[in-house]
Amino acid sequence: MLGRGMIDGRERNFCTSCSWVHYINPLPVAIAYAVNRNEELLVVRRAHEPAYNEWSLPGGFIEAGEKAEDGCLRELIEETSLEGKIDSLIGIYHREVEPYGSLLVLAYRVVVADDAITINHELSDAGFYPEHLVPEVRIPLHQEIMKDAALYEPAQ
Repeated sequence: MLGRGMIDGRERNFCTSCSWVHYINPLPVAIAYAVNRNEELLVVRRAHEPAYNEWSLPGGFIEAGEKAEDGCLRELIEETSLEGKIDSLIGIYHREVEPYGSLLVLAYRVVVADDAITINHELSDAGFYPEHLVPEVRIPLHQEIMKDAALYEPAQ
């Protein structure tokens, strides 16, 4: 039978018979800040909720047993058919979002050698854009990642 009580400084559900504690952990997500050899940024237009029809950075959930870097590159390939190489970790972020709840997001700068894009069903559009022509990305987390990535980009 589940009870509720203060465990480790938080209100949590636990089994009153065996003391098993139900911890609610964030879902892991990897986001690719992908650039081509001309330092143009890849942005994608989402074809499904959440954020239907919004421009964003590619990414998705990291699967069980998968390294975060591998999940980032897998999501990039699945969504755009682009292969890349992780250049650096941009940052680690936490968000509470509908419909998924708590997310732990790892954002990586990825360098793509061949920028021929083939999108999958999750996207309606995708392209590489120079900084001054990037479509408006309105998702707050993706805006933050783009701002943070600018700190790591090579000087022009």
